[in-house]
Amino acid sequence: EIVADILPHCTPVYSPLPGLPDAWTRHRISSCILENPVFRAKHENDRRIFNNLCSRDDCDNKDRVVGKHDIEMPSEWPFDSLPFDARVISYTNGSSTRNNQTSTNVVESASDLPIMKATTTLHGMRAVRKEWQLKSLMQCVLSMLPPSIFEPLLSIEDEGCVQEKLRIVDFAGGTGHLSIPLAIMLPRVDVILVDLKRSSLDRAREKIESLMKMPTPTMNKDPSDDNRIKEQVIINRDAEMKSKDERYSDTVTVHDNVLEPTAIPNLYLYHGSISSFAKDHTDFDIGLGLHACGEATDLILRASGTVGANFIVSPCCVGKLNQTRRDPYIYHATARNEPTITYPQSSTFCKIIPQSGAQFDVLAKAADYSDWQDMRTCRNANRRTAKALVEMDRLLYMKETHGYDQVVLTKMDPWEASPKNDILMGWNHGHKKGLVSPYWKDVRASSNDALPTCNECNNDIKTSMDQLLCPPDEKNNRVHADWNMGDCNKVKQTLLKFAKGSGRIMRFPPGEGKHMRKLVHSIAEELNLRHWSEGKKNAEKIVVVGK
Repeated sequence: EIVADILPHCTPVYSPLPGLPDAWTRHRISSCILENPVFRAKHENDRRIFNNLCSRDDCDNKDRVVGKHDIEMPSEWPFDSLPFDARVISYTNGSSTRNNQTSTNVVESASDLPIMKATTTLHGMRAVRKEWQLKSLMQCVLSMLPPSIFEPLLSIEDEGCVQEKLRIVDFAGGTGHLSIPLAIMLPRVDVILVDLKRSSLDRAREKIESLMKMPTPTMNKDPSDDNRIKEQVIINRDAEMKSKDERYSDTVTVHDNVLEPTAIPNLYLYHGSISSFAKDHTDFDIGLGLHACGEATDLILRASGTVGANFIVSPCCVGKLNQTRRDPYIYHATARNEPTITYPQSSTFCKIIPQSGAQFDVLAKAADYSDWQDMRTCRNANRRTAKALVEMDRLLYMKETHGYDQVVLTKMDPWEASPKNDILMGWNHGHKKGLVSPYWKDVRASSNDALPTCNECNNDIKTSMDQLLCPPDEKNNRVHADWNMGDCNKVKQTLLKFAKGSGRIMRFPPGEGKHMRKLVHSIAEELNLRHWSEGKKNAEKIVVVGK
Protein backbone atom coordinates (compact mmCIF):
# COMPACT_ATOMS: atom_id res chain seq x y z
CA GLU A 1 0.00 0.00 0.00
CA ILE A 2 2.82 2.40 0.83
CA VAL A 3 4.60 1.69 -2.46
CA ALA A 4 1.30 2.19 -4.32
CA ASP A 5 0.78 5.54 -2.53
CA ILE A 6 4.24 6.84 -3.51
CA LEU A 7 4.60 5.60 -7.10
CA PRO A 8 2.12 8.06 -8.71
CA HIS A 9 4.07 10.98 -7.19
CA CYS A 10 7.60 9.64 -7.59
CA THR A 11 8.50 7.00 -10.15
CA PRO A 12 12.14 5.85 -9.96
CA VAL A 13 14.00 5.80 -13.28
CA TYR A 14 17.30 3.95 -13.63
CA SER A 15 20.11 5.01 -15.96
CA PRO A 16 22.74 2.57 -17.24
CA LEU A 17 26.07 2.34 -15.44
CA PRO A 18 28.64 4.65 -17.08
CA GLY A 19 30.83 2.65 -19.44
CA LEU A 20 34.54 1.94 -19.26
CA PRO A 21 36.93 4.64 -20.47
CA ASP A 22 37.92 4.46 -24.11
CA ALA A 23 40.88 2.33 -25.23
CA TRP A 24 43.33 5.26 -25.21
CA THR A 25 42.42 6.22 -21.63
CA ARG A 26 42.66 2.62 -20.40
CA HIS A 27 46.07 2.34 -22.05
CA ARG A 28 47.23 5.59 -20.43
CA ILE A 29 46.13 4.45 -16.97
CA SER A 30 47.78 1.03 -17.37
CA SER A 31 50.99 2.65 -18.68
CA CYS A 32 50.99 5.10 -15.78
CA ILE A 33 50.84 2.21 -13.30
CA LEU A 34 53.76 0.43 -14.96
CA GLU A 35 55.84 3.62 -15.05
CA ASN A 36 56.34 3.10 -11.32
CA PRO A 37 59.41 0.81 -11.06
CA VAL A 38 58.02 -1.03 -8.00
CA PHE A 39 54.70 -1.78 -9.70
CA ARG A 40 56.46 -2.79 -12.92
CA ALA A 41 58.71 -5.22 -11.03
CA LYS A 42 55.73 -6.66 -9.14
CA HIS A 43 53.74 -7.00 -12.37
CA GLU A 44 56.58 -9.01 -13.96
CA ASN A 45 56.93 -11.13 -10.84
CA ASP A 46 53.17 -11.80 -10.71
CA ARG A 47 53.23 -12.98 -14.32
CA ARG A 48 56.24 -15.20 -13.58
CA ILE A 49 54.36 -16.78 -10.68
CA PHE A 50 51.32 -17.43 -12.83
CA ASN A 51 53.28 -18.89 -15.76
CA ASN A 52 55.19 -21.21 -13.42
CA LEU A 53 51.98 -22.33 -11.77
CA CYS A 54 50.48 -23.04 -15.17
CA SER A 55 53.43 -25.29 -15.96
CA ARG A 56 52.63 -27.58 -13.04
CA ASP A 57 50.92 -30.95 -13.49
CA ASP A 58 47.73 -29.92 -11.64
CA CYS A 59 47.02 -27.03 -14.01
CA ASP A 60 44.99 -27.66 -17.14
CA ASN A 61 44.18 -24.14 -18.25
CA LYS A 62 45.86 -20.76 -18.24
CA ASP A 63 42.76 -18.76 -17.40
CA ARG A 64 42.37 -20.45 -14.03
CA VAL A 65 44.82 -22.46 -11.97
CA VAL A 66 42.64 -25.11 -10.38
CA GLY A 67 43.26 -27.60 -7.62
CA LYS A 68 45.05 -26.78 -4.39
CA HIS A 69 46.25 -23.40 -5.67
CA ASP A 70 42.76 -22.15 -6.60
CA ILE A 71 44.08 -18.94 -8.15
CA GLU A 72 42.33 -16.71 -10.65
CA MET A 73 44.35 -14.44 -12.91
CA PRO A 74 42.88 -10.98 -13.54
CA SER A 75 40.99 -11.06 -16.81
CA GLU A 76 39.33 -7.63 -16.89
CA TRP A 77 40.65 -4.11 -16.87
CA PRO A 78 41.77 -2.52 -14.58
CA PHE A 79 42.67 -5.59 -12.52
CA ASP A 80 44.93 -6.95 -15.25
CA SER A 81 47.19 -3.92 -14.69
CA LEU A 82 47.17 -3.80 -10.88
CA PRO A 83 49.70 -5.62 -8.66
CA PHE A 84 48.15 -8.54 -6.82
CA ASP A 85 48.84 -6.75 -3.53
CA ALA A 86 46.28 -4.09 -4.58
CA ARG A 87 43.56 -6.60 -5.38
CA VAL A 88 41.02 -8.49 -3.31
CA ILE A 89 42.52 -11.72 -4.67
CA SER A 90 46.28 -12.01 -4.25
CA TYR A 91 49.22 -14.39 -3.84
CA THR A 92 51.34 -14.93 -0.77
CA ASN A 93 54.42 -16.90 0.12
CA GLY A 94 53.79 -19.83 2.42
CA SER A 95 55.87 -18.20 5.15
CA SER A 96 53.23 -15.49 5.59
CA THR A 97 49.52 -15.92 6.20
CA ARG A 98 48.51 -12.26 6.11
CA ASN A 99 45.49 -11.80 3.83
CA ASN A 100 46.05 -9.48 0.89
CA GLN A 101 49.80 -9.27 1.60
CA THR A 102 52.00 -10.89 -1.04
CA SER A 103 55.58 -11.96 -0.66
CA THR A 104 58.25 -9.51 -1.76
CA ASN A 105 60.45 -12.42 -2.91
CA VAL A 106 60.88 -12.98 -6.62
CA VAL A 107 59.93 -16.51 -7.70
CA GLU A 108 62.82 -17.69 -9.82
CA SER A 109 61.80 -21.25 -10.63
CA ALA A 110 59.20 -23.95 -10.10
CA SER A 111 61.16 -25.20 -7.08
CA ASP A 112 59.81 -22.20 -5.17
CA LEU A 113 56.20 -23.02 -5.93
CA PRO A 114 55.29 -25.79 -3.41
CA ILE A 115 55.01 -23.11 -0.72
CA MET A 116 53.08 -20.67 -2.92
CA LYS A 117 49.37 -20.44 -2.37
CA ALA A 118 46.47 -18.09 -3.07
CA THR A 119 45.09 -16.07 -0.21
CA THR A 120 42.14 -13.72 -0.27
CA THR A 121 40.32 -11.50 2.14
CA LEU A 122 37.20 -12.96 0.52
CA HIS A 123 37.10 -16.39 -1.04
CA GLY A 124 35.66 -17.84 -4.23
CA MET A 125 32.75 -16.00 -5.78
CA ARG A 126 32.64 -13.54 -2.87
CA ALA A 127 36.02 -12.21 -3.99
CA VAL A 128 34.92 -12.09 -7.61
CA ARG A 129 31.74 -10.21 -6.68
CA LYS A 130 33.75 -7.75 -4.61
CA GLU A 131 35.89 -6.92 -7.64
CA TRP A 132 32.72 -6.45 -9.71
CA GLN A 133 31.54 -3.97 -7.08
CA LEU A 134 34.87 -2.13 -7.12
CA LYS A 135 34.94 -2.01 -10.91
CA SER A 136 31.42 -0.55 -11.04
CA LEU A 137 32.36 2.32 -8.72
CA MET A 138 35.67 2.84 -10.54
CA GLN A 139 33.76 3.26 -13.81
CA CYS A 140 31.61 5.95 -12.21
CA VAL A 141 34.67 7.78 -10.85
CA LEU A 142 36.62 7.64 -14.11
CA SER A 143 33.61 8.84 -16.12
CA MET A 144 33.51 12.05 -14.02
CA LEU A 145 37.19 12.96 -14.37
CA PRO A 146 38.30 15.54 -16.97
CA PRO A 147 40.22 14.07 -19.94
CA SER A 148 43.26 16.19 -19.03
CA ILE A 149 43.84 13.98 -15.96
CA PHE A 150 44.94 11.16 -18.24
CA GLU A 151 47.12 13.15 -20.63
CA PRO A 152 50.89 12.57 -20.28
CA LEU A 153 53.12 15.27 -18.85
CA LEU A 154 55.70 16.09 -21.53
CA SER A 155 58.14 17.86 -19.21
CA ILE A 156 58.74 18.90 -15.61
CA GLU A 157 57.50 22.38 -16.49
CA ASP A 158 54.13 20.91 -17.44
CA GLU A 159 53.52 19.94 -13.80
CA GLY A 160 53.24 23.59 -12.86
CA CYS A 161 50.58 24.11 -15.53
CA VAL A 162 48.32 21.36 -14.22
CA GLN A 163 45.18 22.69 -12.54
CA GLU A 164 44.59 22.33 -8.82
CA LYS A 165 44.72 18.70 -7.70
CA LEU A 166 41.45 16.81 -7.42
CA ARG A 167 40.64 15.11 -4.12
CA ILE A 168 38.55 11.93 -3.76
CA VAL A 169 37.36 10.72 -0.35
CA ASP A 170 36.52 7.05 0.21
CA PHE A 171 34.21 7.21 3.23
CA ALA A 172 33.84 4.08 5.40
CA GLY A 173 36.53 2.60 3.17
CA GLY A 174 37.65 -0.17 5.53
CA THR A 175 41.02 -1.65 4.56
CA GLY A 176 41.25 0.19 1.25
CA HIS A 177 39.74 -2.20 -1.29
CA LEU A 178 38.63 0.82 -3.35
CA SER A 179 40.96 3.66 -2.34
CA ILE A 180 44.26 1.82 -2.85
CA PRO A 181 43.58 0.86 -6.51
CA LEU A 182 42.24 4.36 -7.23
CA ALA A 183 45.38 5.97 -5.79
CA ILE A 184 47.57 3.72 -7.94
CA MET A 185 45.53 4.37 -11.10
CA LEU A 186 45.28 8.14 -10.58
CA PRO A 187 48.63 9.51 -9.33
CA ARG A 188 47.53 13.09 -10.08
CA VAL A 189 44.52 12.76 -7.75
CA ASP A 190 44.69 12.78 -3.94
CA VAL A 191 42.72 9.92 -2.38
CA ILE A 192 41.70 9.89 1.30
CA LEU A 193 40.56 6.73 3.08
CA VAL A 194 38.20 7.53 6.00
CA ASP A 195 37.16 4.91 8.52
CA LEU A 196 36.02 4.66 12.13
CA LYS A 197 38.13 1.60 12.97
CA ARG A 198 41.81 2.02 13.70
CA SER A 199 42.26 -1.72 13.10
CA SER A 200 40.98 -1.36 9.51
CA LEU A 201 43.34 1.54 8.82
CA ASP A 202 46.25 -0.41 10.33
CA ARG A 203 45.57 -3.26 7.92
CA ALA A 204 45.30 -0.78 5.05
CA ARG A 205 48.71 0.66 5.98
CA GLU A 206 50.22 -2.83 6.10
CA LYS A 207 48.86 -3.54 2.62
CA ILE A 208 50.26 -0.24 1.32
CA GLU A 209 53.72 -0.86 2.80
CA SER A 210 53.80 -4.36 1.33
CA LEU A 211 52.66 -2.97 -2.00
CA MET A 212 55.47 -0.41 -2.14
CA LYS A 213 58.30 -2.89 -1.40
CA MET A 214 60.50 -3.77 -4.36
CA PRO A 215 60.61 -7.55 -5.02
CA THR A 216 64.05 -9.00 -4.26
CA PRO A 217 65.64 -12.24 -5.54
CA THR A 218 65.13 -15.28 -3.32
CA MET A 219 67.50 -18.15 -2.59
CA ASN A 220 66.61 -21.59 -3.92
CA LYS A 221 64.85 -23.56 -1.21
CA ASP A 222 65.41 -27.16 -0.18
CA PRO A 223 62.15 -29.14 -0.64
CA SER A 224 62.97 -31.01 2.60
CA ASP A 225 62.26 -27.77 4.47
CA ASP A 226 58.52 -27.97 3.68
CA ASN A 227 57.61 -29.34 7.14
CA ARG A 228 59.56 -26.57 8.87
CA ILE A 229 57.79 -23.98 6.70
CA LYS A 230 54.37 -25.44 7.53
CA GLU A 231 55.17 -25.23 11.25
CA GLN A 232 56.22 -21.60 10.79
CA VAL A 233 52.93 -20.89 8.99
CA ILE A 234 50.98 -22.15 12.03
CA ILE A 235 53.10 -20.02 14.39
CA ASN A 236 52.62 -16.94 12.21
CA ARG A 237 48.87 -17.54 11.96
CA ASP A 238 48.54 -17.76 15.76
CA ALA A 239 50.55 -14.57 16.20
CA GLU A 240 48.43 -12.82 13.58
CA MET A 241 45.14 -13.79 15.28
CA LYS A 242 46.47 -12.58 18.64
CA SER A 243 47.55 -9.31 17.09
CA LYS A 244 44.15 -8.94 15.40
CA ASP A 245 42.34 -9.53 18.72
CA GLU A 246 44.47 -6.86 20.38
CA ARG A 247 43.72 -4.36 17.63
CA TYR A 248 39.99 -5.01 17.71
CA SER A 249 39.85 -4.69 21.48
CA ASP A 250 40.61 -0.96 21.24
CA THR A 251 37.63 1.39 21.49
CA VAL A 252 36.46 2.80 18.17
CA THR A 253 34.87 5.93 19.61
CA VAL A 254 38.21 7.71 20.22
CA HIS A 255 39.47 9.06 16.90
CA ASP A 256 42.61 10.86 15.78
CA ASN A 257 40.85 13.09 13.22
CA VAL A 258 44.05 13.90 11.34
CA LEU A 259 45.25 13.11 7.82
CA GLU A 260 48.02 10.52 7.88
CA PRO A 261 50.36 10.17 4.87
CA THR A 262 51.21 6.71 3.51
CA ALA A 263 53.90 5.11 1.36
CA ILE A 264 51.74 5.91 -1.69
CA PRO A 265 52.35 9.68 -2.08
CA ASN A 266 48.78 10.58 -3.08
CA LEU A 267 46.98 8.33 -0.56
CA TYR A 268 46.08 9.46 2.96
CA LEU A 269 44.34 7.82 5.92
CA TYR A 270 41.86 9.48 8.28
CA HIS A 271 40.78 7.84 11.54
CA GLY A 272 37.43 9.36 12.41
CA SER A 273 33.76 9.62 11.56
CA ILE A 274 32.20 10.90 8.37
CA SER A 275 30.80 13.91 10.20
CA SER A 276 34.13 14.85 11.81
CA PHE A 277 35.91 14.66 8.45
CA ALA A 278 33.24 16.82 6.82
CA LYS A 279 33.64 19.38 9.61
CA ASP A 280 37.45 19.54 9.33
CA HIS A 281 37.88 19.22 5.54
CA THR A 282 35.75 21.18 3.10
CA ASP A 283 37.87 20.89 -0.01
CA PHE A 284 37.17 17.48 -1.57
CA ASP A 285 35.65 16.95 -5.01
CA ILE A 286 34.14 13.42 -5.06
CA GLY A 287 32.66 11.55 -2.11
CA LEU A 288 32.57 7.75 -2.39
CA GLY A 289 30.84 5.11 -0.31
CA LEU A 290 30.72 1.40 -1.08
CA HIS A 291 28.09 -0.33 1.05
CA ALA A 292 28.09 2.19 3.90
CA CYS A 293 25.47 0.79 6.25
CA GLY A 294 22.23 2.52 7.14
CA GLU A 295 22.55 6.16 8.10
CA ALA A 296 26.25 6.23 7.09
CA THR A 297 25.20 6.59 3.44
CA ASP A 298 23.17 9.71 4.27
CA LEU A 299 26.10 11.17 6.20
CA ILE A 300 28.29 10.71 3.12
CA LEU A 301 25.66 12.39 0.95
CA ARG A 302 25.33 15.32 3.34
CA ALA A 303 29.08 15.71 3.69
CA SER A 304 29.37 15.83 -0.11
CA GLY A 305 26.42 18.20 -0.45
CA THR A 306 27.80 20.65 2.11
CA VAL A 307 30.96 21.23 0.07
CA GLY A 308 29.32 20.82 -3.36
CA ALA A 309 31.28 17.65 -4.15
CA ASN A 310 30.09 15.03 -6.61
CA PHE A 311 28.92 11.84 -4.93
CA ILE A 312 28.98 8.15 -5.86
CA VAL A 313 27.53 5.86 -3.19
CA SER A 314 26.21 2.32 -3.07
CA PRO A 315 23.87 2.07 -0.04
CA CYS A 316 23.59 -0.96 2.18
CA CYS A 317 21.33 -2.23 5.00
CA VAL A 318 18.49 0.23 4.47
CA GLY A 319 16.52 -1.71 7.08
CA LYS A 320 18.65 0.12 9.66
CA LEU A 321 16.89 3.36 8.68
CA ASN A 322 13.97 2.07 10.71
CA GLN A 323 13.75 4.50 13.65
CA THR A 324 13.28 1.63 16.12
CA ARG A 325 16.42 -0.23 15.01
CA ARG A 326 19.88 0.25 16.51
CA ASP A 327 22.44 1.32 13.90
CA PRO A 328 26.00 0.22 14.84
CA TYR A 329 27.57 3.05 12.82
CA ILE A 330 25.71 5.67 14.87
CA TYR A 331 26.94 4.10 18.11
CA HIS A 332 30.58 3.83 17.03
CA ALA A 333 30.56 7.37 15.65
CA THR A 334 28.73 9.10 18.51
CA ALA A 335 28.74 6.63 21.45
CA ARG A 336 24.94 6.98 21.44
CA ASN A 337 22.09 5.03 19.90
CA GLU A 338 19.86 7.92 18.87
CA PRO A 339 19.48 8.41 15.09
CA THR A 340 20.81 11.73 13.81
CA ILE A 341 18.61 11.86 10.69
CA THR A 342 14.83 11.64 10.38
CA TYR A 343 13.16 9.87 7.47
CA PRO A 344 11.85 10.44 4.91
CA GLN A 345 14.10 13.37 3.99
CA SER A 346 12.72 14.92 0.79
CA SER A 347 9.70 17.23 0.72
CA THR A 348 8.14 15.03 -1.99
CA PHE A 349 8.08 12.00 0.33
CA CYS A 350 7.17 14.01 3.43
CA LYS A 351 3.94 15.07 1.72
CA ILE A 352 2.95 11.42 1.29
CA ILE A 353 4.24 9.75 4.47
CA PRO A 354 5.02 11.59 7.73
CA GLN A 355 8.53 11.93 9.14
CA SER A 356 9.55 9.52 11.90
CA GLY A 357 6.38 7.53 11.28
CA ALA A 358 5.70 3.83 11.05
CA GLN A 359 5.08 3.98 7.30
CA PHE A 360 8.69 4.74 6.41
CA ASP A 361 9.85 2.05 8.83
CA VAL A 362 7.69 -0.46 6.94
CA LEU A 363 9.07 0.77 3.61
CA ALA A 364 12.68 0.49 4.82
CA LYS A 365 12.09 -3.00 6.21
CA ALA A 366 10.61 -4.19 2.90
CA ALA A 367 13.48 -2.56 0.99
CA ASP A 368 16.15 -4.41 2.98
CA TYR A 369 16.04 -7.31 0.57
CA SER A 370 18.83 -9.67 -0.53
CA ASP A 371 17.47 -12.80 -2.23
CA TRP A 372 19.91 -13.73 -5.01
CA GLN A 373 17.59 -16.22 -6.68
CA ASP A 374 14.97 -13.58 -7.51
CA MET A 375 17.36 -11.33 -9.39
CA ARG A 376 16.31 -10.66 -13.01
CA THR A 377 12.87 -12.18 -12.34
CA CYS A 378 9.53 -10.61 -11.45
CA ARG A 379 9.52 -12.24 -8.03
CA ASN A 380 9.54 -9.71 -5.21
CA ALA A 381 9.56 -6.84 -7.68
CA ASN A 382 7.61 -4.77 -5.14
CA ARG A 383 10.39 -5.11 -2.55
CA ARG A 384 13.03 -4.02 -5.06
CA THR A 385 10.77 -1.12 -6.02
CA ALA A 386 10.58 -0.21 -2.31
CA LYS A 387 14.40 -0.13 -2.28
CA ALA A 388 14.40 2.16 -5.33
CA LEU A 389 11.93 4.48 -3.60
CA VAL A 390 14.13 4.74 -0.48
CA GLU A 391 17.04 5.73 -2.75
CA MET A 392 14.87 8.23 -4.64
CA ASP A 393 14.05 9.92 -1.33
CA ARG A 394 17.78 10.38 -0.81
CA LEU A 395 18.36 11.72 -4.31
CA LEU A 396 15.43 14.14 -4.15
CA TYR A 397 16.68 15.44 -0.81
CA MET A 398 20.14 16.09 -2.29
CA LYS A 399 18.64 17.96 -5.22
CA GLU A 400 16.23 20.00 -3.08
CA THR A 401 18.60 20.85 -0.25
CA HIS A 402 22.00 21.05 -1.93
CA GLY A 403 20.95 22.09 -5.44
CA TYR A 404 22.62 19.38 -7.52
CA ASP A 405 22.14 19.82 -11.26
CA GLN A 406 21.72 16.08 -11.84
CA VAL A 407 21.07 13.09 -9.60
CA VAL A 408 20.95 9.56 -10.99
CA LEU A 409 20.03 6.06 -9.86
CA THR A 410 21.92 3.23 -11.55
CA LYS A 411 22.98 -0.37 -10.88
CA MET A 412 26.25 -2.28 -10.69
CA ASP A 413 27.33 -4.32 -13.66
CA PRO A 414 26.67 -7.17 -13.46
CA TRP A 415 23.72 -7.01 -11.08
CA GLU A 416 24.98 -10.21 -9.48
CA ALA A 417 27.86 -8.21 -7.96
CA SER A 418 25.60 -7.78 -4.92
CA PRO A 419 21.91 -7.91 -3.97
CA LYS A 420 22.50 -4.30 -2.79
CA ASN A 421 23.54 -3.22 -6.28
CA ASP A 422 22.03 0.29 -6.47
CA ILE A 423 24.41 3.21 -7.05
CA LEU A 424 23.49 6.85 -6.42
CA MET A 425 25.32 9.62 -8.30
CA GLY A 426 25.06 13.39 -8.24
CA TRP A 427 27.02 16.20 -9.88
CA ASN A 428 27.00 19.86 -10.81
CA HIS A 429 27.78 21.34 -14.20
CA GLY A 430 30.69 23.74 -14.59
CA HIS A 431 32.83 22.28 -11.79
CA LYS A 432 35.77 24.55 -10.95
CA LYS A 433 38.28 21.69 -11.35
CA GLY A 434 36.81 20.40 -14.58
CA LEU A 435 34.73 17.42 -13.41
CA VAL A 436 32.24 16.37 -16.08
CA SER A 437 28.91 14.56 -16.31
CA PRO A 438 29.45 10.78 -16.36
CA TYR A 439 27.07 10.66 -19.33
CA TRP A 440 28.52 13.57 -21.34
CA LYS A 441 29.29 11.30 -24.30
CA ASP A 442 25.73 9.88 -24.34
CA VAL A 443 24.14 13.33 -24.06
CA ARG A 444 26.37 14.72 -26.81
CA ALA A 445 25.38 11.84 -29.11
CA SER A 446 21.63 12.29 -28.49
CA SER A 447 19.32 14.89 -29.97
CA ASN A 448 18.33 16.27 -26.53
CA ASP A 449 19.86 16.73 -23.08
CA ALA A 450 17.95 13.83 -21.49
CA LEU A 451 19.99 11.23 -19.64
CA PRO A 452 19.92 7.66 -20.99
CA THR A 453 17.62 5.14 -19.32
CA CYS A 454 18.10 1.44 -18.66
CA ASN A 455 14.97 -0.47 -19.70
CA GLU A 456 16.06 -3.73 -18.06
CA CYS A 457 16.76 -1.96 -14.76
CA ASN A 458 13.32 -0.33 -14.87
CA ASN A 459 11.44 -3.62 -15.33
CA ASP A 460 10.82 -3.97 -11.59
CA ILE A 461 9.28 -0.50 -11.44
CA LYS A 462 7.04 -1.26 -14.41
CA THR A 463 5.96 -4.59 -12.89
CA SER A 464 5.04 -2.94 -9.60
CA MET A 465 3.09 -0.19 -11.33
CA ASP A 466 1.19 -2.73 -13.42
CA GLN A 467 0.31 -4.71 -10.32
CA LEU A 468 -0.35 -1.96 -7.77
CA LEU A 469 -1.77 0.87 -9.83
CA CYS A 470 -4.23 -1.05 -12.00
CA PRO A 471 -7.98 -0.18 -11.74
CA PRO A 472 -9.74 -1.83 -8.77
CA ASP A 473 -12.02 -3.88 -10.99
CA GLU A 474 -8.97 -5.42 -12.72
CA LYS A 475 -6.85 -6.05 -9.62
CA ASN A 476 -8.36 -9.40 -8.68
CA ASN A 477 -8.01 -10.68 -12.23
CA ARG A 478 -4.42 -9.52 -12.67
CA VAL A 479 -1.61 -12.05 -12.23
CA HIS A 480 0.49 -11.38 -9.16
CA ALA A 481 3.91 -10.08 -10.10
CA ASP A 482 5.78 -12.50 -7.85
CA TRP A 483 4.05 -15.77 -8.91
CA ASN A 484 3.03 -17.54 -12.09
CA MET A 485 -0.57 -17.76 -13.27
CA GLY A 486 -0.95 -21.45 -12.46
CA ASP A 487 -0.02 -21.02 -8.78
CA CYS A 488 -2.24 -17.95 -8.46
CA ASN A 489 -5.29 -19.66 -9.95
CA LYS A 490 -4.81 -22.81 -7.87
CA VAL A 491 -4.58 -20.94 -4.55
CA LYS A 492 -7.41 -18.58 -5.47
CA GLN A 493 -9.79 -21.40 -6.38
CA THR A 494 -8.95 -23.20 -3.13
CA LEU A 495 -9.70 -20.09 -1.07
CA LEU A 496 -12.91 -19.29 -2.99
CA LYS A 497 -14.14 -22.83 -2.36
CA PHE A 498 -13.34 -22.43 1.35
CA ALA A 499 -15.12 -19.04 1.47
CA LYS A 500 -18.31 -20.56 0.06
CA GLY A 501 -18.20 -23.61 2.32
CA SER A 502 -19.37 -24.02 5.90
CA GLY A 503 -15.93 -24.44 7.53
CA ARG A 504 -14.60 -21.62 9.69
CA ILE A 505 -10.87 -22.50 9.60
CA MET A 506 -8.64 -23.89 6.85
CA ARG A 507 -5.04 -24.99 7.40
CA PHE A 508 -2.68 -25.34 4.46
CA PRO A 509 -0.27 -28.30 4.71
CA PRO A 510 3.34 -27.79 5.92
CA GLY A 511 6.25 -27.90 3.51
CA GLU A 512 4.76 -25.39 1.06
CA GLY A 513 7.81 -23.14 1.29
CA LYS A 514 8.14 -19.44 2.10
CA HIS A 515 7.29 -18.31 -1.43
CA MET A 516 3.97 -20.16 -1.60
CA ARG A 517 3.01 -19.12 1.95
CA LYS A 518 3.40 -15.50 0.88
CA LEU A 519 1.08 -16.15 -2.08
CA VAL A 520 -1.61 -17.60 0.22
CA HIS A 521 -1.37 -14.56 2.50
CA SER A 522 -1.59 -12.19 -0.47
CA ILE A 523 -4.68 -13.77 -2.05
CA ALA A 524 -6.40 -14.25 1.32
CA GLU A 525 -5.97 -10.53 1.93
CA GLU A 526 -7.55 -9.73 -1.45
CA LEU A 527 -10.55 -11.93 -0.62
CA ASN A 528 -10.99 -10.25 2.80
CA LEU A 529 -10.22 -13.47 4.66
CA ARG A 530 -8.38 -13.62 7.97
CA HIS A 531 -4.95 -15.23 7.66
CA TRP A 532 -1.98 -15.93 9.94
CA SER A 533 0.98 -18.29 10.33
CA GLU A 534 1.54 -21.10 12.80
CA GLY A 535 4.69 -23.06 13.61
CA LYS A 536 8.18 -22.03 14.66
CA LYS A 537 10.58 -23.88 12.40
CA ASN A 538 10.47 -23.09 8.69
CA ALA A 539 9.64 -26.69 7.72
CA GLU A 540 6.75 -26.75 10.19
CA LYS A 541 5.21 -23.37 9.35
CA ILE A 542 1.73 -23.36 7.86
CA VAL A 543 -0.77 -20.71 6.77
CA VAL A 544 -4.14 -20.68 8.50
CA VAL A 545 -7.10 -18.94 6.85
CA GLY A 546 -10.33 -18.07 8.64
CA LYS A 547 -13.62 -16.35 7.96
